[in-house]
Amino acid sequence: MVKEHKIRKRILDYAQQQFSTIGYSKVSTAQFASDLKMSKSTFYKYFSSKEELLFAVIDDFYHSFEQEMQSIINDDSLEITEKVQSFILSVRKRFRHLHVSVVEDFRKAVPEAYAHLEERRRSLITGTLIGMFEQGAKDGLFRSDIPPMIIANVLIQAMQHLEHPEVIGGLPYSFAEMFQHVFSIVMEGSLSEEGRERFRS
Repeated sequence: MVKEHKIRKRILDYAQQQFSTIGYSKVSTAQFASDLKMSKSTFYKYFSSKEELLFAVIDDFYHSFEQEMQSIINDDSLEITEKVQSFILSVRKRFRHLHVSVVEDFRKAVPEAYAHLEERRRSLITGTLIGMFEQGAKDGLFRSDIPPMIIANVLIQAMQHLEHPEVIGGLPYSFAEMFQHVFSIVMEGSLSEEGRERFRS
């Protein structure tokens, strides 16, 4: 059982790396089996099709991501703003190798998988951020007059905008420097007086 789990995980890890860098249409399960030095029959014991494998890769990716996010949320040594910052940086780290062309390939080739990917993304990323902002508002650290959904979406959109080369390329700052400035702007506008004092300390 342990051996089978390791083999399945090995396939998933390799497929995730290939799907996220090359895309879905340009790879095949036969090539995966060959690259992993296993027979096709062995490979198909775990995944009967490329589409099934893609869905499994998406679920495995988000399961691991959810565990990472939960560890951040449950870290009592972090202030709420530090949790939000750690969360955003973890999101960027997780998705930095996923090219736009690859996502577009998913959308065209396997629309059901693309819809599943987007639903998991919205549920985890937006849902987790909204949850943190709601809790922060209850604790008196975030403004209660701004809906958490708006804060979460503004922050996500701002971070995504910074990923565009033309944005960074036209300014004399690194991504890390830009991130700190933009994060500070969004947080300062969203925090209560008490929250701002703790954020600046």
